[in-house]
Amino acid sequence: MYFEKMNPILNDLENKEIEIAGGSVVGMALSTINSLIKYIANLTIDKKNYENVQDKVKKILEKAENLKQNSLQAIDKDKEVLEEILVAYKSRKENAEKYAQVCKNAVEFCMSVVNTANETLKLSDEISKVGNRMLSSDFKICKYYSIASIQSAMENVYINLKSVEDEQYVNKIEEECKNILTGIQKFI
Repeated sequence: MYFEKMNPILNDLENKEIEIAGGSVVGMALSTINSLIKYIANLTIDKKNYENVQDKVKKILEKAENLKQNSLQAIDKDKEVLEEILVAYKSRKENAEKYAQVCKNAVEFCMSVVNTANETLKLSDEISKVGNRMLSSDFKICKYYSIASIQSAMENVYINLKSVEDEQYVNKIEEECKNILTGIQKFI
């Protein structure tokens, strides 16, 4: 059943003509993680022994939906960003400034994905504290995939930073990444 649903998406990923790649995979992973958070929330709402956390779980459910939508949009946006980079790359010697700006725009987009992944990690932690205890392995899955998504999205940040010459900007982004990586240690 799910083979038939997933296979066309995986075929698109494999297709060199479509140009979705790693960043889109991060968006797919994040949307899946947030759906799993919603699953946990839905199996906590209106359950005995969880009456005192209902409002909190409902807020988590709402946040997870928003993060899921952001993640789904990132799949297509990543494709657009990649296409812009590939076009600008071809004329990078003739128009180095434009290429650098396209790469800077890509960094901004990738940082937004890093931030979505970081928010997903925090939400994973929140649901692990109040969610249905029967789903404790799912809590951990959400955290591990969130951490992997943060690190994966950062790889796209780093690759695009290499073509940005604004040293102050590069330092600022590198510092943000360093702080996020330090922050995830408390969730491991």
